[in-house]
Amino acid sequence: MFFIKSLVLQDFRCHRHKSLPFGNAANIIIGKNASGKTSVVEAIYCLALGKSYKATSAAEMIRKGAPFATAKAEIANRGREDVLFLSIGASGKKIVLNNKPIPRLSDYLGYFKVIAFSPEDYRLIKGTPGDRRNFMDVNISQMSPGYLRSLIRYRKILKQRNEVLKSLADRSVRGDEDLLNILSSQLAKEGRVIINERTKFFAGINPIFSERVKQISAGAERGDLNYIINTDPHLLEQSYTRKRASELAAQTTLFGPHRDDFEMRINGEAAAAFASQGQQKTLCLASKLALVDMLAAGDSPLIAILDDVFSELDFNRQNQILQAVDRKFQVFITATSVAGLAEGLLERGKIINIEEEE
Repeated sequence: MFFIKSLVLQDFRCHRHKSLPFGNAANIIIGKNASGKTSVVEAIYCLALGKSYKATSAAEMIRKGAPFATAKAEIANRGREDVLFLSIGASGKKIVLNNKPIPRLSDYLGYFKVIAFSPEDYRLIKGTPGDRRNFMDVNISQMSPGYLRSLIRYRKILKQRNEVLKSLADRSVRGDEDLLNILSSQLAKEGRVIINERTKFFAGINPIFSERVKQISAGAERGDLNYIINTDPHLLEQSYTRKRASELAAQTTLFGPHRDDFEMRINGEAAAAFASQGQQKTLCLASKLALVDMLAAGDSPLIAILDDVFSELDFNRQNQILQAVDRKFQVFITATSVAGLAEGLLERGKIINIEEEE
């Protein structure tokens, strides 16, 4: 079995120093608001993906006045002992596994997978297209290393292409049409990979998502995910040529997967416009449970994080989560108290009071 045995935080968020032992199944971390519960599971998420599901910048994770933050995990990895170390500083993030620095995130991603349930999940319905693209990128990257590599290259080329568009739009600066054409071709190539991988992802998750909506709602609701492609992948390069005047006027790249989106639908209607609060909870929970099913199907171990969500869910929705994760892999749950948590969870889980730990 794969599980995190212990975690030591140094200057991570509000924690000057925090050392925590964990059980191999459910770990219920309780404490008052602002006591640092979420910071613990945020660190675990960062150890898996090299990024936070909460912070908009790495600097936010460093305790005020400290030069850098660190997280060190001792891990039981299916018969061997691993040590995973993350440091966050002004020069960026560094990951070290068993004393060996990881040069590129794409070389490391997949050591273990992670899925986080959090109050911010409502952004999948009410948030921005950027929120939903982040959902796609984070989760597809965990399943497809090739997707992550193309995504990294795409973002780099996109930045360069936008700079060339700005220089060509500025008549006082000599632009390079040939360079723009080269970058357009390269961008289209990576864009096709990204769109094709996203199309495969939605084809895979949609039937699972629909079944989860049906289960949670006891058959009362129908749900589906609609992938909204900005531009046909086969027409990307043509769009860059035919619509160049529009892009020069906007001084930015108008076509490609960086402008894709998706929508959740309830009973055939867009959830953002028509779903009640209860229906939105059902859809967001179903999307995360469907991801659990997909991520758990691979070879890499999975850890689930439930950050301050159980208190907002009825016992039916709590039980849907428990049935998906129970006894399969390690789970971390944060709550202000054990009140309102399912009895079965309390019987099997390790309760950790964040305010009483070192």
